[in-house]
Amino acid sequence: MSDIAFLCHPTVGHLNTLLATALRMRAEGHRVRFFVPGAPSLGFRLKPDILNNVMDVPAMVERAGLPLERLRPALGVIFHAIRLARSSGYEESRIALNLFTAGAEATARDILRRLERQPADVLVADFAFYPAHLAAEKLGLPWAAVYHSGLPFRGPGIPPWGSGLPIGTPDGPELHRAEVAEAELLVQLARRMEEPRRALGLVRGPPDVLRTPASPWLNLVMSHEAIEAPRSGLGPSTFYVGPCFSTRRGTDTEGFPFDKLRADAFKVYVSLGTVFNDKPEVFRTLLRGLDAPGLQVVVSAGAAYPALASKPLPPHVLLFRRVPQVDLLSRMDLVISHGGNNSTNETLAAGKPLLVVPVGGEQHDNARRVEYLGAGLFQPMKGMTEESVRRAVARLREDPGFREKAEALRQQLENTEGTSTASALISLLARRREPPHLPEGMPRTVTREALAPLLASMEDTPARGSTRSA
Repeated sequence: MSDIAFLCHPTVGHLNTLLATALRMRAEGHRVRFFVPGAPSLGFRLKPDILNNVMDVPAMVERAGLPLERLRPALGVIFHAIRLARSSGYEESRIALNLFTAGAEATARDILRRLERQPADVLVADFAFYPAHLAAEKLGLPWAAVYHSGLPFRGPGIPPWGSGLPIGTPDGPELHRAEVAEAELLVQLARRMEEPRRALGLVRGPPDVLRTPASPWLNLVMSHEAIEAPRSGLGPSTFYVGPCFSTRRGTDTEGFPFDKLRADAFKVYVSLGTVFNDKPEVFRTLLRGLDAPGLQVVVSAGAAYPALASKPLPPHVLLFRRVPQVDLLSRMDLVISHGGNNSTNETLAAGKPLLVVPVGGEQHDNARRVEYLGAGLFQPMKGMTEESVRRAVARLREDPGFREKAEALRQQLENTEGTSTASALISLLARRREPPHLPEGMPRTVTREALAPLLASMEDTPARGSTRSA
């Protein structure tokens, strides 16, 4: 068995798929460990809530029983995180890239020192955790980049990353402005990565590091082509493996009052994710729009919970700080979500239509993806009113097309097993130490039925330097 090191940013959204894969690999007998920038608990919560990730995420890894090495958080992270919580649009994307690249050289050297003490066979890193990319390249070590969705990649009719424009936006001033803004972001990212690359003695990096597959070895997209807009230029070592959250089912359900869910009600689940959820007034607008006969509303409020709990709520509203989301989704009829990658994939895997109210980041693009798929609607937070919420919910409730499309997508997603497929491909990379290649003509999404033939075809291909006959 192999020694696999998982590395990611201290954010719950970036951790979830990596943690699910690591747990699967441990169950299959591999030695797994995590490297995450983080700090021990302070015993109190910080403001804004995004700062608590440096304590919460490492704690999640430890609760899962996995070995953890806390990397030293980079200088400047707090400054960028505070600004990120207060920004929007391309300004938010720019600050996010500053956050992801802050202290890249120092963090990469920290990773290198730890790997010198205890080498790994393969690194598995979040696609935006750039210090891990640098460390793997410096060591010449095989590594896999993990993508939560296909959003960073280009494709026909796909507007610029982070623009939030509808898929298929026609040529015009709005699209041109977005293209210019995206180009500036990509130039900024390439420049920020050049200094640590030079310091580490690495050759000049690609100019388009965000929009092309990050790893020359293996790229795992924890999604399905059925729930993505068409993407192109992915190369032969990029695989869609399916949503990757199976190990989160049936967890943390003890004590949740499932018996309070009414069989005779149209049940709506409301969540604004795990990071930027301290928005009580947004929740209140949503709840006013959901004050209608026949509805029952379940709210996962996160940091907004104290403010919402301080005032009386209608009897049809069940308010919680957090919920066992994966287990709850299958019992809902409609989901109102911020549009994070994990929540979007989990909802579509449950076959439920979505009303997406993006807060920031990739969420606007996910809202457009859901809209493009016909599985839900996009509700901009800016200008949202209780009446706009009421109209959108009524449309999603009354038009069966949304439910039918969401159910059709669920059936396609059901034929994937993200954690086992990701584990199998990472294991193959560790064993053969060469990039797995997608056979010509094979669909890029690896289904349950396709996994065994895919692995067999790769095993039959001689590894680089092998003396076996073809």
